[in-house]
Amino acid sequence: MFDLRYPADVKQDPEGKDWVVRFSDLKGANTGGCSLDEALHEASDCLGSYLARLLSERKTVPPPSAARRKQRLIPVPFWIAPKIALYQAMRDQAISNSELARRLKIGETVVRRMLDPDHATKATRIESALLAVGKRLYVAVEDAA
Repeated sequence: MFDLRYPADVKQDPEGKDWVVRFSDLKGANTGGCSLDEALHEASDCLGSYLARLLSERKTVPPPSAARRKQRLIPVPFWIAPKIALYQAMRDQAISNSELARRLKIGETVVRRMLDPDHATKATRIESALLAVGKRLYVAVEDAA
């Protein structure tokens, strides 16, 4: 299972009221906010944008490490999580866009769109693609507190 939550250090700036968020696994992925709630919201947005950039540049998506003490796990936003999971599965299994297209009996351009972070892909299409690479998509809901 590929858990799509990344550990982050969330600390209040000692010089003020602002909160700072740093992702230890993702170099340069830092954000913050005026309140803890705002910082956590911005952290999710920052994480999604960072991973979307890696995906669009066809770079390696580092797996999340185990959270250390006092770190918070920030979930990958739902709009990009299934695309990251598909991209990672294809890379791990050395499956090309063309091979996935053959398995799904669709055009290669459709696969390219599925992996495009800026393209809205239907959940059923991504779910079918994940099944074609031996993965299953599921959604978990937990208390926000």
